[in-house]
Amino acid sequence: MSGEDKIVPTPAQPERVNSGSEHLKPLSNVGDVLQSRGVTRMEAVYREAKSDRRTLWLVGISVLVCAWAYSLDSSTTSYYSVSASSFYEQHSSVLSTLSIATNIISAVSKPFIAKFSDITSRPYTYILCIFFYTCGYIIAACSRTISAYIVGEVFVSIGSSGLDLTNDIIVADLTPLEWRGFTSSMLSTPFIINTWFAGKIVAAIEKKDEGWRWGYGMFAIIMPVALGPAVATLIYLDRQAKKHGIVNIASSNAARRAAREMAEEHGEEGPHGVIVARAADESQSWSEKLKQNLEEIDAFGLLLLGFGWSLLLLPFSLKTYAENGWRNPSLIAMMIVGGLLLIAYVVYEMKWARVPSAPRRLVFNRTFIMAIIIDGFYMLAGNIRGLYFSSYTLIAKDWTYQNWVYYGNTLTLALCIAGPLVGLAQRWTHRYRAIQIAGLCVKIVGMGILLDGRQATNSTGALVMSMILIGFGGSMSVVGSRVASQASVPHQDVALVISLLSLWSKIGSAVGSAIVAVIWSSNMPNQLREHLPASANETTVQTLFSSVKSIRTLYEFDDPMRQGAIVAYRHTLYYCLAPALGLAFIPLIAAFFQTNFFLGKQQNAVTNVGNDGLALEEKDRNPEPLPPAKNKKEAFLRFWAGER
Repeated sequence: MSGEDKIVPTPAQPERVNSGSEHLKPLSNVGDVLQSRGVTRMEAVYREAKSDRRTLWLVGISVLVCAWAYSLDSSTTSYYSVSASSFYEQHSSVLSTLSIATNIISAVSKPFIAKFSDITSRPYTYILCIFFYTCGYIIAACSRTISAYIVGEVFVSIGSSGLDLTNDIIVADLTPLEWRGFTSSMLSTPFIINTWFAGKIVAAIEKKDEGWRWGYGMFAIIMPVALGPAVATLIYLDRQAKKHGIVNIASSNAARRAAREMAEEHGEEGPHGVIVARAADESQSWSEKLKQNLEEIDAFGLLLLGFGWSLLLLPFSLKTYAENGWRNPSLIAMMIVGGLLLIAYVVYEMKWARVPSAPRRLVFNRTFIMAIIIDGFYMLAGNIRGLYFSSYTLIAKDWTYQNWVYYGNTLTLALCIAGPLVGLAQRWTHRYRAIQIAGLCVKIVGMGILLDGRQATNSTGALVMSMILIGFGGSMSVVGSRVASQASVPHQDVALVISLLSLWSKIGSAVGSAIVAVIWSSNMPNQLREHLPASANETTVQTLFSSVKSIRTLYEFDDPMRQGAIVAYRHTLYYCLAPALGLAFIPLIAAFFQTNFFLGKQQNAVTNVGNDGLALEEKDRNPEPLPPAKNKKEAFLRFWAGER
């Protein structure tokens, strides 16, 4: 390894992790870094798992089962929104409104969930998420108004994003950097299986009147059952720890720090390696804990952020149906109040927040900020491109519902196949920046293929190839941002970084939904008037604009009315695809400014510790090159053993 490739361990930042909250009584601390209970528990989990690999495998398999159910949900329910919005005859407005609402709410909820997992434990975070998830699908399935349907979907977005987040946090807790990309990508591999029968499920559901209700409702049963093993395993381990008065795998990192301090005070052996220690007694009252936890979560700041973005962006999707459009006083008031709330959020975070949701150490973390720019604009451009694209392929191609779902899942399939391959490439090279830059270039090519002059392409080959390229390129980018952001912070901040990266990605997605809502509502009605046959009156235009299923069900593929609607869709989509392509260059530029950390056996690239919280030896941080392998078998075994 060359001298410039050597990694010099950087000490933890002198700023306290709970900067601004020194008045709070910390549960524990190590040096200058305060660490919360959930983080300490997972370090203890990792230590016990090292002595009992069956425990680690049991946790891993349980999380994978949860990921399978989550992937089945994502592979099917996104298609029911087309049917549900058309059922309420508000397809063009509801898709964008729903996307904005769910993205903003799920984004703001993630820091809450991340902090909840740190101050309690992972299994109880799962329980909280499954509560929101199940209630949401029950509400959506039983809805009788569009408002009830949207409320249900918002609940689902909180639960599903929390489940996804908790899975990612557990993976980050238990895997070193060199395997982080591969292991986290493995959570997406169930999509590869589910893609092939998701189409059959959707096709069967769509044959029934209001079948989308059962399509949603069945996941209120499936997910709790699938999540049961993971919750039961982690709760069992947590109770074992409490029973014996120790900290272990399902316990928390702050609890471990407290146990170490207590051991030092009493001259006992503290927890290290596979050794566990007795837990320290908690001295805070319930009210003190509640106050501290709300301040640690930055509840008030996140509420300002959520309401601010919601009020600012929702008018973009509501203006089509609002009286007098942009001149409607309610829309004007929403945008003004939303803007003021966002300004108030910035001022509050700078001056009064005891524990800012975006602490100074992260705001000035170049790698993390670049990851936010990359993923934020990635999602912004992706939503401008893709929000109405599924509706377009539903009418533009004479496909069955099953084949329509197969095509829609092509992007997901490409992402999930490429993810583990990208993770293995990161493991082999111990770097990520070059892979990410190459992926963003591939993604741009894929987005360009969707354009056919000044309209969207109608070629089946181009449609499929574009999704494959966007998927493979996107995976190379997303896995890179995930690993880079987690590598750039100490273990205590991992859950916060995961949640904040997701938060700003979701906000980027919501902004994209707001932009495409304006583009769609401003262009689509006029395009329909221009390209539909002369026999089409204004009522027909409004019907086809409000319900995409009407285009498919009322007219055969060769009918002039349907062909006119297809042309209208193609021309309108041009105004979505062209700006999305331009915005895709911003992440590419930002990727060149990423710090290219060495991905080794450390938990992160900032502190010299492994996943067990103990210092790494020099050979683990800067391994000497091994002599060439004698044969392919030896090279293969070295690779999977983590040797270079």
